[in-house]
Amino acid sequence: MSDFFQNGVITTLPILGDHPVEEMEAELRSYAAISKIALLLPALVTEFEGPAMKKILKQLQGVDYLHQVVVSLDRAERAQFVEIRDYLRRRLPAVQVVWHDGPRLQAIYERLRGEDFPVDMPGKGQSVWMTMGYILAQGDVDGIALHDCDITNYERSLLARLVYPLMSRRADFEFCKGYYARVNGRLYGRATRLFFTPIIRSLKRTVGRLLYLEYLDSFRYPLAGEFAIHSHLAESVRIAPDWGLEISTLGEVYQNTSLKRICQVELMDSYCHKHQTIDIRKPSTGLVRMVMDISLSLFRILTQDGVVLSDAHFRSLQTSYLREAREAVDKYSALAAINRLEYDRHAEISAVEAFQKGFRLAVERFREDPVGTPMIPAWTRVRSAIPDLSADLLAAVRADNA
Repeated sequence: MSDFFQNGVITTLPILGDHPVEEMEAELRSYAAISKIALLLPALVTEFEGPAMKKILKQLQGVDYLHQVVVSLDRAERAQFVEIRDYLRRRLPAVQVVWHDGPRLQAIYERLRGEDFPVDMPGKGQSVWMTMGYILAQGDVDGIALHDCDITNYERSLLARLVYPLMSRRADFEFCKGYYARVNGRLYGRATRLFFTPIIRSLKRTVGRLLYLEYLDSFRYPLAGEFAIHSHLAESVRIAPDWGLEISTLGEVYQNTSLKRICQVELMDSYCHKHQTIDIRKPSTGLVRMVMDISLSLFRILTQDGVVLSDAHFRSLQTSYLREAREAVDKYSALAAINRLEYDRHAEISAVEAFQKGFRLAVERFREDPVGTPMIPAWTRVRSAIPDLSADLLAAVRADNA
């Protein structure tokens, strides 16, 4: 069982005791008429070949408090789209599929390019952004929940806990971030344990205890892909098209709402999904790429707030990170030992060394181009530039699903 201690600057909602999912769902059903929540599922076409998606869909068949389920489908040819759309409808009759590679959606992307919007980086961030635009364009959704589609031990209680802080009349939150342990005989979550938390604490040493850094350090799993967001807040946030999606979203939420309207909720005891590789020889893949994108997102958000990151800062930051990361290895070694978990200290230190190299590459890129890849703008700005785009997006998705 978790403890109830509240640390950091946001509210933490851990699992305490046994709250049957049926009771929680009954309460959520009572709120459904006035708190309409859409579930957004970002999925590659390949995820329909594995067992995780089948289990998720089976669990969702028992959920009746959602207003809508929308699948954001990437890298699918026409025949694959039609097969997946029909497969989904047999399990979730009201589901909608946003087919990003289809001609109708590609025409929408082309219109955005014509207005100089940065939509030339296909990937999870861009797909989530476009699908959010489709959900928001309907005008009758109060909030959007999102979780990944590779969760091998998925239970519908995860979704109930994720949306509860937004739907419940007993709470008053606009953004809810999910968290969980990544344990399955050993500790996972290397990017969070061995890079993100140490680099945030190193930044606090080198640039000072800024409220934004305290905010990021308050999240127990900042790189989790699961969150729920109120629609009016979703309208106002920009999104990074790369691996910086999760961190850039936290930054946008920080800038657009009050800390007291932000919470994190424990979704399950242990979360299992696919694990990314670490290969410093291929910095454009796996966790090294993630570290680079996260670092660049952090640098850009801090400098936007007026923080000056000089060469001296970067030198101090690299040495401070190594100290924090080595201390983290010692802490997690002890945690693994007391819980009888497998722990490979050499592999953990090798991961730290790879992350340090990825971080150095990010510093070099930042020096060359401090602005970097622009974030995809908020939907409020898009509608201002292209007033009829939302209607065209609605029509395109509905035509694909007709």
